Amino acid sequence: MMRNLTTLVLIGLLAACKPAADSAPAEKEPAALPVPEARADGPAAATTAISLDGEGLRFVDKANGKTSLLAFGVPRVQAEEALGRVMGKESDRSSNAECGAGPMDFTRYDAMTLNFQDGKFAGWFLGNEPGAENYSTMSGIAVGTPRAKAAASVKLIAIEDSTLGEEFSLGEGEKAIGGMFAAPGDDAKIDALFAGVNCFFR
Repeated sequence: MMRNLTTLVLIGLLAACKPAADSAPAEKEPAALPVPEARADGPAAATTAISLDGEGLRFVDKANGKTSLLAFGVPRVQAEEALGRVMGKESDRSSNAECGAGPMDFTRYDAMTLNFQDGKFAGWFLGNEPGAENYSTMSGIAVGTPRAKAAASVKLIAIEDSTLGEEFSLGEGEKAIGGMFAAPGDDAKIDALFAGVNCFFR
């Protein structure tokens, strides 16, 4: 009886010492798709900068600093030709019949989207995407600018209880540029800028 018990104990110890089966190898995460580089390869790209404006987009001659405004209200073809001369061919065209401001059409050039209503330039939206670095206000505010730095150069007004998140405006009035921060706090960076009519659902 004692011998049988000893044998059973030895068998149990050997089983406990047996190495565990190798666990199944973890699946590899799929490789991230490469982000396409922004083009900015229009015929006037080397000589013209684009400044964000509450009344449209302002084109700046890099040689002498002279500016010209592409104002809201111009025909769609004129707006597309003007931006295309600097940014190159558009990335995408689309439409949305259910925007809060009514049906809208869009032409996108990398990070910049031009908004149209009734065939006319009505607004723009600049997202945090490749190509955003090609745009800033005349005072140097751009996507990626920290809140504290923006507040030091312009009157920064927080939009309370906004359904868009950390929304703000640069100054007051209908011609002010709007935007959104990526998060609360002084270190938060601007994640988007916009002006004119946009396809928002508030």
